[in-house]
Amino acid sequence: MSTDDPQRIELAAAAARLIAEEGFDYGSAKRRAAEELYGAGTRVTLPDNAVVESELRRYLATFGGDGHRQRLLALRQVAATLMQRLEGFNPHLVGAVLNGTATEHSDVHLHLFADSAKDVELFLLDQGTDFEADEGDDSPGGAEETLRLTIQPARTRGMPARVDVVLAVHGIDAIRVAPRHRSSSPGLHPVEALGRANLAQLRQLIEDSAGA
Repeated sequence: MSTDDPQRIELAAAAARLIAEEGFDYGSAKRRAAEELYGAGTRVTLPDNAVVESELRRYLATFGGDGHRQRLLALRQVAATLMQRLEGFNPHLVGAVLNGTATEHSDVHLHLFADSAKDVELFLLDQGTDFEADEGDDSPGGAEETLRLTIQPARTRGMPARVDVVLAVHGIDAIRVAPRHRSSSPGLHPVEALGRANLAQLRQLIEDSAGA
């Protein structure tokens, strides 16, 4: 399928709507979109994530309005506050909150780098923070453990009542592995396109976005 194949774009647009409105992840959204458009069991080539991301940006630009911009800024501020708190683990923001495609369903995703995931667990316990721990993945540079927690930030414009946070804890040397999901969409702030941003970079993005 070429990048401008009508079926591919139709599927990507339908998947983008499911991500924005119902909180589907990319893979599930593409499969559900294919079922809705062509029927269950129909074999069809699914669009890649870059095409879906492009359609999601188009959807948010069309329907998100000022609410999307305020929510995105609020989530980035939550991430910055949490990253400052976790500065001993070299935190980096990744995912939709970084690249600008966050919706009301999006979590804040941080990568942490530590000698041991237990160090992060003990830190959170000492802080009185409740969390759930899941196993990591075995891919090169993958997380050794994933910690999930929920915070209730101070209410400001665009700020949700609660924010779910995912902390992927990596070994210290994993910082040398290039980010998996750099974005090539046109018009992005340079930090949005990085795929992974440290606290200084995120603060610059917040400052530039607030003044835009």
